[in-house]
Amino acid sequence: MALGITASQAACSRDHEAVQAADTSIGIETSSMFVTIENKAGGPLLDLTVASQTPGPTYTSSVTRLEAGQKQELPLSSFSSRDGATFNLRLMKPRAVHVTATDLASKKYEAQASWK
Repeated sequence: MALGITASQAACSRDHEAVQAADTSIGIETSSMFVTIENKAGGPLLDLTVASQTPGPTYTSSVTRLEAGQKQELPLSSFSSRDGATFNLRLMKPRAVHVTATDLASKKYEAQASWK
């Protein structure tokens, strides 16, 4: 009986995470060649910073402006570390992707997704 309750609670917590992910203003998808971001806010987003979080250094890429409803595919080769090294998926597997942005009213947006 305890096993059934534990499995049920785990399923509910995953459902809650899915709802939180669906409510975010920035959509994030990962693939073996791209990180795709989508603007789900009501207006344009500015100065987006997309960070691939790895066990080692953080690799970042920037997008100046993303209109409402627009999707942008960022090739993994567009990500670089602080020392200028280009991200290579063969050498390092990222744990998550973190995106920050602001809108025209200077409201800050932030989203994170696990690497799949």
